[in-house]
Amino acid sequence: MTQTTSTSPVRAVTLCLPDEVFQGGRADTTGISRYGEKALAISDEIARAGYEVQTVRLSSPALDQPLGHDQLRARAATLVEGCRRAGVGSASLGALRPSVLAELEPSGVAEVLVACPSVFLAVVVADGAEVNRAAVAFSGAVVRELASRDGEANFRFAAVAHLGANAPLFPGSYSDGGHAGVSVGLQSAGPLLAAAREAAPRDLAEATELTRNCLYEQLAPLDGLLRPACERHGLLFHGFDPSPACTPDASIGEFLETVGGVRFGAPGTMAACAAVTAGIRSAGRPTVGYAGLMLPVLEDRVLALAWQQGRIGTDSVLAYSSVCGAGMDTIPLPASTREHEIVAMIADMAALSARWRKPLSARLMLAPPGADPHRTEFRAEQIINIDYPVA
Repeated sequence: MTQTTSTSPVRAVTLCLPDEVFQGGRADTTGISRYGEKALAISDEIARAGYEVQTVRLSSPALDQPLGHDQLRARAATLVEGCRRAGVGSASLGALRPSVLAELEPSGVAEVLVACPSVFLAVVVADGAEVNRAAVAFSGAVVRELASRDGEANFRFAAVAHLGANAPLFPGSYSDGGHAGVSVGLQSAGPLLAAAREAAPRDLAEATELTRNCLYEQLAPLDGLLRPACERHGLLFHGFDPSPACTPDASIGEFLETVGGVRFGAPGTMAACAAVTAGIRSAGRPTVGYAGLMLPVLEDRVLALAWQQGRIGTDSVLAYSSVCGAGMDTIPLPASTREHEIVAMIADMAALSARWRKPLSARLMLAPPGADPHRTEFRAEQIINIDYPVA
């Protein structure tokens, strides 16, 4: 099977910061700014080669030593200032490992995220054979706190499990703390959808081949561009997350319906997800992050409609995650959702991740108290608001 593809926009150029800019418990604003300038220089080189670069980001090392709220606030403030000086739009404060949480409260973590609207953060809830129940409960409480303070902030928080270092996509990204390096994520749902419409794969084996070939065509020239660019700036090139990011006018759900021949949520959806994931994971190039099919419910018009019509729910989205890399991303929850239900959703994601040792996350969009009980009301440009399905 052959197909032609257009160039994917670059969703994220992420520079993963070294530990050296966070020595002594405080971040070095000048060092952060200097690395931010390098990230922007890499972005400029990509843009000059004809690519649209949507975001440039910095990602901090994971935190694995106990720290207090004052230290977390200071680290966040200095990270924000370093980004401001360099002209970088957003940054990850890293991932909080369970060992860090002893001196923190969910309210304090929520306070930092609300105070710093350009900052993303994650809590690690599983990173081995066992789920950390305390971290799961902590994450659920953070989701509830964020909804009560600023419902939009849950877009910048996730519980993550088995996600490796140096991933380019937020939230969940954290650096390994070693030599600074760059990772990249593409917004490739558009070219994939165009290729599927043109080639009309006849079965799931052809869907896998189409996905593999399309992503390879996207990644190969960028790989050849990024390796020397990173070397010139004294940076490592960590790799790509080939997970196809969607846009409001380029739906990964529509791509799955096209190659799978079924309406999303109908029998056959899981088989289509598995086939496409096989193509993603065989596209070659150094890969980091989720490296699988992503299903962000409130960022994809086909998925949002399927949710609104009751064709999918938390259980089905999590079931699809057994064969792809979705987890539960931008899941709309009404304000009446109780905290123990939120914790249970995160626990289910963590259990699945721990069982199969695969990267998954939970980003739960809980509506704030007093919100419309029938419809989501998020303001973020990339969010597609929907009516909640009737129980």
